[in-house]
Amino acid sequence: MTTIISIIIPTKDRKVVFERTLISALQAIEGIDAEIIIINDSKGQEIILPVNDDRIRVFNNTKGGVASARNLGAAHAKSDLILFLDNDIIIHKENILVTLGLCKQNKTGCYNLNWVYPPDLETKMKKTQFGRYLIHNGYTSLKGWNRGNLSWNDEKTFETNLVASYYLPIYKDVFEKAGKYDEAFPHSGAEDHDFANRLKKSGVKAFIVPSSMVYHNEADRMELDKWMTRNRNVGETRRIAVGLGYDEVKLVIQLSKLRILKICLPFLGLFNFSLKLIPNLKFFDGIYFRIMNLLLMGNLWIGYQRGENK
Repeated sequence: MTTIISIIIPTKDRKVVFERTLISALQAIEGIDAEIIIINDSKGQEIILPVNDDRIRVFNNTKGGVASARNLGAAHAKSDLILFLDNDIIIHKENILVTLGLCKQNKTGCYNLNWVYPPDLETKMKKTQFGRYLIHNGYTSLKGWNRGNLSWNDEKTFETNLVASYYLPIYKDVFEKAGKYDEAFPHSGAEDHDFANRLKKSGVKAFIVPSSMVYHNEADRMELDKWMTRNRNVGETRRIAVGLGYDEVKLVIQLSKLRILKICLPFLGLFNFSLKLIPNLKFFDGIYFRIMNLLLMGNLWIGYQRGENK
């Protein structure tokens, strides 16, 4: 039989979260002629599969970074239709069936399904100030990340310029025509911006499907230090993107705020520690949120400066 879809999951040092994603993917393709390609981007941990299944193939990425991992997965795919899936996305069979239907109708486009945090994770988040900060700022849903996007439509599939790779089905010839992922990006983030722009230049239309929902399971990143590390990585990839000509992602800070930020930079560790002293009561959320905003901007700036030297 011909493999009708190849699911590509890059992963790096996220064992528990990755295994939940893998199990969900196996359940989602039950009865469907599909394969799962795992690309291990870690240089220190081997992939130990929680199940033995001949639908799974594992490859080690000899390079580094999620962009090169995705390209490697695509190179090994048996199917003409590839589905890039992040290692923290939980899917269901309905998602695959919707995807197959959409891609059968339109072989020259690509799609993002909708996402929210899993209900069990969001319940836990409401009990912490850090979690409430993420919820308050819309970081727990695709719609929240798209605040201000006037094209957002809850009722029907709509075209978007902000295609991302967390769940991205695309035909291999369309992927290759766009030039694949730029492997200059060491971390996830701006590589999506670059790829979306090259898709657009190739005449490829991208769409968001709000009616089909996947879960974005960042359960292992609900710690302040991990979130700040992620923000530094985002800043680094943004600066690399600027170097490639994407001035629209340039980090622009008002001069007065930049002066304050530079004064605060040596004390970010102290601000970080101060968050742990604030009582976990909603009454104090306003103070907590303001310090969080400063820390996020500071770490983004540090990463951005680091990217300038790449």
